[in-house]
Amino acid sequence: MKAFVSFLVLIGFLFYISPFYSMYQIGSSIKSEDKETLNSYTSWPELQASVKEDLKLFLKNREQLRKKEVDGPIGGAIEDLKKFSELLFGEKAINVAVKKVINPDSIIKLAKISSSKTPNSQDEVNQSSGANSQIFSYDGYSLESFNLISINDFEALVLTPEGDIYFKMRFIFPRWVLYTVKSQKLTEVIAKKVEESVDLVRKIRKILPSN
Repeated sequence: MKAFVSFLVLIGFLFYISPFYSMYQIGSSIKSEDKETLNSYTSWPELQASVKEDLKLFLKNREQLRKKEVDGPIGGAIEDLKKFSELLFGEKAINVAVKKVINPDSIIKLAKISSSKTPNSQDEVNQSSGANSQIFSYDGYSLESFNLISINDFEALVLTPEGDIYFKMRFIFPRWVLYTVKSQKLTEVIAKKVEESVDLVRKIRKILPSN
């Protein structure tokens, strides 16, 4: 009986720590540029959808700022986008931009750029994070918090050299699969691509007859 109880406790413990193994596998696959492993631990369509929602909110907030900063870097570009094709071109521009960034090749490339900016010493990492409450840290990355939402849903907050990253993973036997990410850095990178696409709308505006 004791052996059976011990076995159940062991299984429970292994299941509890299994999300961290998946996190490690994702990080290692990005670092080693192993796209096959990265794909097996990532639900790209769901990941793209989660980033897309954050991007829409980000662009909406930027649109409101543009109304106050007419002479800003891109002027009324977002307004142009909304005016000419809010439902068609705007959605398409966002979809294209998200797919250009949220894919194995781009994620690996972004990780390389990020690693090149990683502080050289642990002291600098601690200073940049401004906190000593991390659960554990490794190579400039710190696990701030984690939670088993349900038996097959896991969430965590990780501090990186580029800022906080919140993510969720779902257990799909035999592994935990990443399906949600919230990152200010990623959102800004994708927003820049959308705004670059909006340049096309600005050119269209020049050739359209004015009312």
